[in-house]
Amino acid sequence: MAAPPPVRVLLAGVDEAGATRLRTELGDRAEVRPLPPGGTVPADEAAGPTLLVIGAGVPAPADLLGMLRDRTEGLGVILVTGPDDGRGLPTLALLAPTAHITRVPADQPADLPRAARSLLDRLTLRHAYRATRAAAQRQLLLGNEPTRQPGERLFGPLHHQALLGAVAVDDAARLIGWNRRAAEILSLRPDAVGAGFLPLFPRQAREELREHLSRAAHSPTAPELFDRTAGDGAPQILRLGAQSVTDPEGTAHTLVLLEDVSRATETRRRLAERTAHALLGGDVAAAMTSGGSLRQRLQRSARAVVDRLDIALARIWLHDPVGNTLTPEIAAGPRARFPDDSPLGPGDLEAEFVAATRKPHLTNSVIDDPRTTDRQWARREGMVAFAGYPLITDGELMGVMALFARRALSGTTREALAGIADQIAGGVRQDRLLSRLHTTARALQAPLLPPDLPRLPGLDIAARYRAQGDSLDIGGDFYDVFPLPDGRWVLVLGDVCGKGPAAAAVTGLVRHTVWTAAQQDPDPSRVLPIVHRALCRENSPFCTLVQAVLEPSAPSDRPDGPPGRSVRVRIASAGHPAPLLRRRDGGTRLLEEHGPLLGAFDLTELPVHTTVLHPGDSLVLYTDGFTEGSGPHLNREPEDLAKLVDSRPGPEGDRPAEQLADLLFTDALTRWGDGLRDDLALVAVTARP
Repeated sequence: MAAPPPVRVLLAGVDEAGATRLRTELGDRAEVRPLPPGGTVPADEAAGPTLLVIGAGVPAPADLLGMLRDRTEGLGVILVTGPDDGRGLPTLALLAPTAHITRVPADQPADLPRAARSLLDRLTLRHAYRATRAAAQRQLLLGNEPTRQPGERLFGPLHHQALLGAVAVDDAARLIGWNRRAAEILSLRPDAVGAGFLPLFPRQAREELREHLSRAAHSPTAPELFDRTAGDGAPQILRLGAQSVTDPEGTAHTLVLLEDVSRATETRRRLAERTAHALLGGDVAAAMTSGGSLRQRLQRSARAVVDRLDIALARIWLHDPVGNTLTPEIAAGPRARFPDDSPLGPGDLEAEFVAATRKPHLTNSVIDDPRTTDRQWARREGMVAFAGYPLITDGELMGVMALFARRALSGTTREALAGIADQIAGGVRQDRLLSRLHTTARALQAPLLPPDLPRLPGLDIAARYRAQGDSLDIGGDFYDVFPLPDGRWVLVLGDVCGKGPAAAAVTGLVRHTVWTAAQQDPDPSRVLPIVHRALCRENSPFCTLVQAVLEPSAPSDRPDGPPGRSVRVRIASAGHPAPLLRRRDGGTRLLEEHGPLLGAFDLTELPVHTTVLHPGDSLVLYTDGFTEGSGPHLNREPEDLAKLVDSRPGPEGDRPAEQLADLLFTDALTRWGDGLRDDLALVAVTARP
């Protein structure tokens, strides 16, 4: 049988008479000696019960108790008190359980030995109880059934074998007992009985854990997560819940149920991370294919990176291949402030390095990175990680994307960001290709339309043009207005089959042929057959065409009309919608005489119509986009256009042709809307009153 533990009675401020009375009363049961200077207790003596007797002359008993509290296993206190003693007595109750503090009046010295014997009995009994419990705990961990004694076993077989850890702590949060699973989770040894539960957790979490345990005295607490470091040094996440329980002896304890959720939490974290990465990829894809300028699309992409990955700052630079320079394009992340007094923005030097090497630059230690542009800014903003990626596609550098974060970036996040950089690089390259195509399309389209309409004497002229689709589509509709040496004017409007560069080439051929032929003889009966033969010779797509020759004549001799000059018109149509002729005095009719389209069938007959535009009369040439702009289901006839013109009052003011062109063009856009599937071209001319 093990020897009983040593029992010490330490005296502080107790006179020799009091010490003698204690030695006489206790005899060999305890060693009575003065408290060593500084309250030092040898380590080999700290295991047994200790009784501290504090005399009435000691000014700060709480300080002595505080020194010994953590150096001895079981501590009792006898405080000799005088009248009106105010030596911080409430503090003593906080430092030791009230059951282990006894007060003896200074004027009753005979009570001191009896109080010491009674308190030592309680301390010795408590020490034996804890030793027995520790032995039982060792047997629990070994899987053996300890002898069933009152109060020895805190956990029955169910709790002992449970998958959840169970820990019992006293009111000072000291360990009383635990089951096998708790020992595995917390790496507890049997001799940990009596040790503190809070020190098993990091210092910053202890106050929160203490509050959690204190709430259990009133009602069971809801489980909460606490981080700690496991015995093997790995990070550990525990879910804890606590409640007050009573052991077989009627003593209240706190039962803590704990579960190691590290793996489940890490699994959820990885799932959430992968989900965020997938959503980010979708966000960036949507942003880079949305409308707006490239700058707007890059801004939306950077904002998605910031929001999805909790990034503090995201920046994108674009590379100019001509000057081999980087230009900051956008930044996202309002939580990060740029240094106002620095000529370089955050990440500028890093971006230059990434562009020069064409390789990512990654670090989770921004402050220590020699390539950090502004360490002072990074330290002030709490930046931890930097990730810079070259935006490269098909071997061509588009720019650089760089990110700062206030937390370390995982390897999977870095891989996801590399994919995002590839997406953005592809979007930038596509934008540049589209820009080049737009430039090419404009260059091809420009010669197909007159840059400005000429001023025709005695006539008001207006034109409208819109190619179907975006600006990459080179339309097949065209028009031209040019003078002849003898003072006459030629109006031509046509529609080449097809779109794009091939249609543009045919349009150029037709315009050039019309102009060249008209220099010799502008009459449509001669010009249109020449165009027909040119198309057939080149095996080009067919074309519809309407040509009018305008010849200003003498002043109008109509007695019922306004003063002004009349215009003689020679007009012919080859497979083209019938032109509209509106008279000033009301009524719009179609000039329906037309021949076959050009470049497809034999041109055996081409009727030419002659009419006169009196002051206030108008002539409108238009393409079939005004009647068939949205496909067959919403088609209308030229007669419908004539009715539309008739339904409005006659044009007035200085620009009557402009008003007429606006009417027809606006009506077509409103009617077809987003369903427009064809080009629109229109020329209107009005004889001025």
